[in-house]
Amino acid sequence: SQAQILEIFYDQANGDSWTDKQWNTTHKGVCNSEFYPGVTCNDDNKIIEIDLHNCGLSGKVTPWIYALPELTTLTLGDNDIDDAGWDRIEELAGVDDLGFELGTKLKSIKLTSNKILSVEGIEALADSLKELHLTYNRIAGPMPEELFALKNLKVLSISENAITGTIDTRLANLTHLNEFYCYGNEVTGQIPEEIGQLKKLQILTFAENQLSGPISSDLVNNLVNLKIFSVHNREEGRGKHNGTIPKFDHHPYLAEIYMDGNAFTGTLPHLLLNELNQTLLDSSVTVNLANNQLTGSIPGAYVRFESLDLDVTGNMISSIDDKICESDSINNWMNGLVESFGCKAILCPVDYYLPSGKQEDDDVVCAWCDAGTDYMGSTSCASDEVSDLQILAEFYLAVDGPNWKEAEGWDVMAEMETSADLQLPSYKDLDIDHCKFFGVECDDNGRVTELKLKGNSLEGFVPESLFDLTELTDLDLSGNELTFDRDHGFGKIGNAKKLTNVDLSSNDIQSWKGLSAAKSIKELHLDDLYLFSPIDESLYTMEKLTILHMQFSGLTGKIPKGISALKNLKAIMLYGNSLTGQVPAELGQMPNLWHITLSENDFTGELPAEAFKNLTNLEKFHIHQTDKEKTGITGKLPSFKENTKLRMLDVSSNAMTGKIPDDFLADSVYKGLDQLMDINLSYNKFTGNIHSSTFKDFSNMKLDLANNKIVKASSFLCQMADELTDWWEGEVGKVIEGGGDGCDAIICPQGTYNTIGRATSQDGGECLECASAKFAGAVTCSGVNEDSREKEILDKLYIATAGDQWSRNASWTGTDVCEYEGIVCSDSGAVTEINVTSFGLKGEIPADIWELPSLRKVVFSSNVVDLSFEGI
Repeated sequence: SQAQILEIFYDQANGDSWTDKQWNTTHKGVCNSEFYPGVTCNDDNKIIEIDLHNCGLSGKVTPWIYALPELTTLTLGDNDIDDAGWDRIEELAGVDDLGFELGTKLKSIKLTSNKILSVEGIEALADSLKELHLTYNRIAGPMPEELFALKNLKVLSISENAITGTIDTRLANLTHLNEFYCYGNEVTGQIPEEIGQLKKLQILTFAENQLSGPISSDLVNNLVNLKIFSVHNREEGRGKHNGTIPKFDHHPYLAEIYMDGNAFTGTLPHLLLNELNQTLLDSSVTVNLANNQLTGSIPGAYVRFESLDLDVTGNMISSIDDKICESDSINNWMNGLVESFGCKAILCPVDYYLPSGKQEDDDVVCAWCDAGTDYMGSTSCASDEVSDLQILAEFYLAVDGPNWKEAEGWDVMAEMETSADLQLPSYKDLDIDHCKFFGVECDDNGRVTELKLKGNSLEGFVPESLFDLTELTDLDLSGNELTFDRDHGFGKIGNAKKLTNVDLSSNDIQSWKGLSAAKSIKELHLDDLYLFSPIDESLYTMEKLTILHMQFSGLTGKIPKGISALKNLKAIMLYGNSLTGQVPAELGQMPNLWHITLSENDFTGELPAEAFKNLTNLEKFHIHQTDKEKTGITGKLPSFKENTKLRMLDVSSNAMTGKIPDDFLADSVYKGLDQLMDINLSYNKFTGNIHSSTFKDFSNMKLDLANNKIVKASSFLCQMADELTDWWEGEVGKVIEGGGDGCDAIICPQGTYNTIGRATSQDGGECLECASAKFAGAVTCSGVNEDSREKEILDKLYIATAGDQWSRNASWTGTDVCEYEGIVCSDSGAVTEINVTSFGLKGEIPADIWELPSLRKVVFSSNVVDLSFEGI
């Protein structure tokens, strides 16, 4: 039945770990969206569509899903599925009384952004399948031959996989194809002329591969229905097409051409898009031929285009036909910029230049080049090699230099109007040495290698020229109020080709734009930004990265699977963002990682234990989640046996279950050594006993097991307490010296509690009796002195801040503190949160609030109060 099939699907796709649209498979009404969200049925209660996009699916797709007789659309993109189940469809062939043929109605499968390794068996769906989306998966090797059996396909997307080899000419057998996407693979050779047999093709992209050779005119002339043609190669290390640019003069619908970043030669075709439909001639047409080796003039025939976005910068264009620049009909060219800037919006004239090669802004005009330029659209000027001093002067004046906290050396320029003033005799006579400026280091040739102005009150728009410091390797501008471009991105950081270590934390950066161009960076610190977006996958092209700091930077969504491309990464710190989903198993493909911090996000699901086995260099792993809405990490604790160098582990405040593995840290290289082992497993749901065999060989340890469901520490471990006196920085020994039980300093036994779950040597630091403490390591005691103390603290807060005058104080005169408005308690009745926003508090917050043992969050916004952190 349909219900049985969905139940199997749910189980094999790890339904209990889904982050959205979880099903209630005990209910058999599969067409009821309350119990089966994402499932759509027809009027006959037959399933026709399943949409579980970005719902946290993992594991396998059961082949039974393809046995749903009326299913037309299956959408499972942005999940962690590694097996689509196609190779097991044949297993259903032997099922008696199936009652229908497989896949007779299924038209669309969308599995973008998963972990699919193979398409084996998909040919079983050939008769009906019309759309197949497999972008961002793990299909490797030559184009899978199974695809060529899908004779009815109209859309095929296999971009961003690891496809290699040449283009299989059997692709031409898919004669119904309207759209084919093969962007971002490693395909080699030329585009074969057989592709021209795909007469219905409207979108074709082979961009960002290793393709080379010319683009045959016969090939493109046969593709008369093309609307988009893309073979650009903008990324370093990609292939280069050559030969001349086809005329594309058989294409009435072709409105977008992307051929930039190659090695095309010759002149621009006069008859380019000569057969273009009049409607398109009157609307927007995009032709990107930038960064090739094209020569000659932009033909006057192009004046027939009403709205043309033509990019030919980075070529050897010598002129623009006068018919174009004198015409009144091209004002809409270049997205309307021609109306404002004339032909300079197409290309800067000869002897002028701009980094962009054309004018795009009122404030940034094509600049004169004293040495002259050979071609239009020049992006640099040979005579315009600005000195490092001039660059620093422009930077100083642009970012409020006269008001910096520390400006020794720089301050000689405080009265300048522009950096050009350096040429005035009054400044030349000063013989200014920029290498003595505060925060500047130079090499032996006087070239700037380091610029470090952290927290120095810099404010304003950083000039692009800063990244023209050709020898700059280290840049620290963190803790200022800087903007790097008009998109609040990273400006021209990619121009600094030797830049290795960068810290731009705590600045006005809101976009990823420009960052990925900085291919030389190894250490990157981008904490405390305003990105508020998913991690941009362009980051993964920065293959030299060894350290990535992006804490409190507004990151959202899942960590993209492409992170494994950062093979050199040693440390990744993503603390304090809003990342979701499971910790990606792809981390296991990054063997150099030694430090991973993922704490204070919204991760769910189990840790990828098998993947972590590959991280043999791992020393620090943190993923505590103390104040998040979701349950956090679930499942069992990995043994970390293979992570022999692991010395700091924090998985506290999650929802992990099960016993501590017997082989936990079994092969640690630190056994018997004085190396501190800092292991925090507190505030989870771990069960069982603490066995001596697991921890006895560590002489120096912080082991936090508070607030779990641990039964006890083994008697043998307790007997060994005299040998573990260095644990907890010597606290175990101090407790013993004070006449206490050393085992209590490891974990409070059942029937006792302490606010930290273990005894200390401080006054009142012992484990106190508590009949309700069912487990070892209890941190609260329901019904004993904790409740009265918490009420005493909150009542003191009420009195100290004029509670009788609060706008919302009615419930604060009761006896149960958990009923006080703005107070949140745990299941055991302990106060965990105080939120009295806009209550009207006045006065000083008593420091006693820090004595609330389970307090995790306080919010005193929009009141008139003083708050001391003493004792926090």
